[in-house]
Amino acid sequence: MANPFSVISPEELTAEQADQLFVEMHSDYPEITRPGNTLIMGARGCGKSMLIRCSLPDFLMVREKISFSKLPYLAVCISIKRTSLNLQELHKLDNVHIPYLINEHFLTLNVVMQSFLSLSKNKYEDEYYDATAYQIFFEKTYMRYLKAAGCKDTVEPDYTSPSNFFTSLYEHLFLMSCDFLPYITNLLFPENPDFSYSLPLLSYSRFIVPVFTKILELPGFPQNKTLLIFIDDADNLSMIQTQILNSWLASRTQPTISLKVSTQIGLYKTYLTPTDVLVEAPHDYQEIDISFLYTTKLAGGSFYKKAIKILIKRLYLNHYVDEAALESDQAAESALKLFFPSYEKQENGVAEQAKIISCAYETDGRGYRKNDDVRRYAIPNYIRQLGGTSKSRRTYRYAGLDNIIHLSSGIIRYLLDATAKMFDTADNQIPEDDKRLGKKVKFIPTDVQDNVMRAKADFYLFAELQKGKELESGIHEIATSTSPQSTTDKLANLINAMGKTFHEILVSGDIDNPFSGRSERKVFSIALSNPEQVDPELQQVFQLGVRLGFLHKSYIGNKDGTGRTFLYVLNRCFAPIFTLDPTGFQGYLFMTNDDLHKAIYSGKELRRIDNDKSDDENGLYQLSLFDCMEG
Repeated sequence: MANPFSVISPEELTAEQADQLFVEMHSDYPEITRPGNTLIMGARGCGKSMLIRCSLPDFLMVREKISFSKLPYLAVCISIKRTSLNLQELHKLDNVHIPYLINEHFLTLNVVMQSFLSLSKNKYEDEYYDATAYQIFFEKTYMRYLKAAGCKDTVEPDYTSPSNFFTSLYEHLFLMSCDFLPYITNLLFPENPDFSYSLPLLSYSRFIVPVFTKILELPGFPQNKTLLIFIDDADNLSMIQTQILNSWLASRTQPTISLKVSTQIGLYKTYLTPTDVLVEAPHDYQEIDISFLYTTKLAGGSFYKKAIKILIKRLYLNHYVDEAALESDQAAESALKLFFPSYEKQENGVAEQAKIISCAYETDGRGYRKNDDVRRYAIPNYIRQLGGTSKSRRTYRYAGLDNIIHLSSGIIRYLLDATAKMFDTADNQIPEDDKRLGKKVKFIPTDVQDNVMRAKADFYLFAELQKGKELESGIHEIATSTSPQSTTDKLANLINAMGKTFHEILVSGDIDNPFSGRSERKVFSIALSNPEQVDPELQQVFQLGVRLGFLHKSYIGNKDGTGRTFLYVLNRCFAPIFTLDPTGFQGYLFMTNDDLHKAIYSGKELRRIDNDKSDDENGLYQLSLFDCMEG
């Protein structure tokens, strides 16, 4: 039985498949496809590659039902992961006389090669094809700049169609890349390496810009439009290659040619050019972060609503719901809540707590409205009354549509991976005889949902910590010392300290008093009291946390209201590990450097929260609507 939530790499999707699955997740999507250089940043799995896939010509032609010549722009995609640009042998050039020229040639060659391969796959309109125009382009532009770069090859293009023409140019460029490999191979011999270079030297300004500008003038191409060059996974480039790419951004060739560079948050290696000039936003490029920090309906509802559209589309395409479920957001949400039901016993318990809060609101209420207090305290009070030990509180079940969306922490890949695992588990529980009779999964049991979300939290934490070790040491051995010696160990302690502290705040107060404890009990973030004094040790811990996706970085007003400070939000996928409530608005806790240093070495609570003190004295604050929307 096909799993409706299985994830296929965007590069492998046909235009028709992408059209069926694509939901415009990001309000910045129109900005990304406008003329101008853009640096697209986001956590792994947030949808960068899918966004690029759905900006390419074949997708637009299917979705907008337009011909190639009517496209609003022309786009090509260069996947750095699918090239040999990150060959380790290229690092041997770093200390010789022309590392930048050779690296730029190799980068340019790969960009042009993948672009021509992409152009060869477009569906062109036969009536616009003019072989003479293509021949003039080839002889007057393409070969002119190719020879100027030092290429002495004889190239025989195929003029029978636009697709065949670009295929023939791609084949020649592929042979040029093969000629480059022996030079790289020679660098492997340390005894007497020969660094002399006699191959062509392509570049962005002397080849890509003039050649691609003329391509846009070919008959049948979108006239007076922009060429968008999407460079996906740019964090896989070397330091020198990243500097070269930055020089391309600084050249400001838009609106004719615009570079759209995607990278994981925290992994883009440098913002300097080869001449140590800093590329800056918004002068050289626009910077867009497409990660979602907040997933609630109240904070704009963007991710929550889009997640529902993505899930319901997949159920519909696999015939689990009818077309009526697609007609409105409410119908879709209702259908998904039936497929991912909440734990009834738990829902009843939360409802009982909500009733207690409502009855006591007139005399003891804290919020402006009764519903505010219900939303703020019902789930924390239920978790608090589950029992006196943390083990009994672990019986809290992470199930239901709201929980699984919030636990994804704004990462759509995490949500789809989790739901796919749930579906497989539920499907495996159906006896084979029943499957042969046509029985299929009707809903995901709550214990299956809970087990999957807990297992994913554990796996994500420990698997990513392993990667952190490898990032630091470059080896696969994990230190067994109990004393934290590495940044990874310190990060693990920080996450543990945050989780423990946030749990203690969540369950603070008297079980018999629904309004006892901290006024803000849902806390998922820490803010820096003195960011200007954060030392390199703490900076490294935070940087690694953001890089691995354990923390989301944002900004918040400082205590004095005189400026901004850093806010670090714990990834909500860890909620099952520490028994936290991932839903709703969350508060934040101001931390000093001394508190943080104790946490990264001990793994104990960030600080003791005194119930006899006010939230302000404890450093606890509620996120405002402005902060949520800004984040």
